[in-house]
Amino acid sequence: MTSHPLPRISAPAARALEGAGITTLEQAAAYGAGALLDLHGFGPKGIVILRAALTELGLELED
Repeated sequence: MTSHPLPRISAPAARALEGAGITTLEQAAAYGAGALLDLHGFGPKGIVILRAALTELGLELED
């Protein structure tokens, strides 16, 4: 399975993802929107950015 890097995102959101061990779009998709929003520093704008990147790949966030 191919893994895709995360899109450009704010520094706090990037740190939140890194802290959770999320380094690819596929990992973010599996983690789910609710769990991502629970990460300190990750907010609704990050969800919008990830959803757009995932849509381009035919993927979506777990909810």
